[in-house]
Amino acid sequence: MIISGSDDDSNNGMKFTTTHKLKRSITRKWYDRLEESIIFDESDDDGLTFPHNNALLITLHILDTDVKRIMVDDGSGVCIIYPRILTQMTFENKIVSRCIMLTGFNNAVEWKLGEITLSALDGSMTLVTAFHIMDQDTAYNAIVGRPWIHPIRAIPSSLYQVIKFPTPRGIFNMHRE
Repeated sequence: MIISGSDDDSNNGMKFTTTHKLKRSITRKWYDRLEESIIFDESDDDGLTFPHNNALLITLHILDTDVKRIMVDDGSGVCIIYPRILTQMTFENKIVSRCIMLTGFNNAVEWKLGEITLSALDGSMTLVTAFHIMDQDTAYNAIVGRPWIHPIRAIPSSLYQVIKFPTPRGIFNMHRE
């Protein structure tokens, strides 16, 4: 789990500066009014057995591929994708080199390989999001954090294994895999 990154880092006396870019391109008009409340209750449990400690995993349509096992982590300040997924999607040539250091909750420092901007479709919205590329072995194919969650005004619930966000047609529910 990656918690945060630093914009200005130095390595062996050489300074690296990066700019976090979050390009928001929503195919529908930005929906700013919430006409109904977003709530979670028993109707959202979708056959879950309680109690559980499951991470919230979803499938997103990224470019022309359904990418499964994406962990939703509202504690993460970055979105991460792994090189093996980009290789399968044949997009490894679109990687932009960026030197940035990310620090996890255990204070372990990881250097990312680069950054790629991808369109992720979730329900009725497409959001162009910058993903940091980390070469690690994980059980997940990607991690989406606050840079993906906040622009669509999503509210994830790991307890009920669902994400809800407002759209012009009402509240959209995205359930776990």
